[in-house]
Amino acid sequence: MKQIIVVTDGQSNIGGNPVSAAKEAKEEGVIVNAIGIIDGQADEALWEVEKIAQGGGGIWENTMIQELGQTMHGVTQKTVHKTIETIVGKQLKEIIGTDLENIPPKERSKIVDYMDKVSEEIGIKCCIVMDCSGSMKNKMAVARQSIIELMNSLKGRKGKNEIAIIAYPGKNGECTDMISDFTQDIQKIKEKVFLLKAGGTTPTAAAINHAISLFKMDVSIKEEVFLEESMV
Repeated sequence: MKQIIVVTDGQSNIGGNPVSAAKEAKEEGVIVNAIGIIDGQADEALWEVEKIAQGGGGIWENTMIQELGQTMHGVTQKTVHKTIETIVGKQLKEIIGTDLENIPPKERSKIVDYMDKVSEEIGIKCCIVMDCSGSMKNKMAVARQSIIELMNSLKGRKGKNEIAIIAYPGKNGECTDMISDFTQDIQKIKEKVFLLKAGGTTPTAAAINHAISLFKMDVSIKEEVFLEESMV
């Protein structure tokens, strides 16, 4: 289960169209979710959050900064359930020609139980794309802790959970900064999140594109390993 979670408190203002980038991710088999951080009332600039998620086939939510960790966990779990439900629904349509809601309650209950089991066992590979623009300065401490909370919340699952972190903007005029590659190591994440520092513009599209490249690179590495093992 490959997904990107874009976390931002405002609208992209440089570096391309993030909605187009999210659509590209979807074409590559990566779901793009988006979370907007709000201060009190919803900011009109966060309309982009919904559009990004729609383009990436994902889920969007607005949340207060204090609830960011819980929201990231909720979005991750909802994405898993939504994807499995879609797959099972298509299979049912092909096999018996009907949707889940049209199946008798007793049989439907068994299918739902199966879906819940699969949701807990499927592997999750999630890249958090964190807005570190100037407007995030007073929110970074909670944002860092929220990433750790997400890692802790996934520990109870049976499936393999890997988290990567990309910050935007990056250092020295770069659009992005690779904070952590995919890892299951919570201690490593705890050390890496302190590299997240606020300042600069909001190049959201560039950050999503960086995340797409990261997933592609991971696939290429696995293919190389498989070929090497096949030749032994």
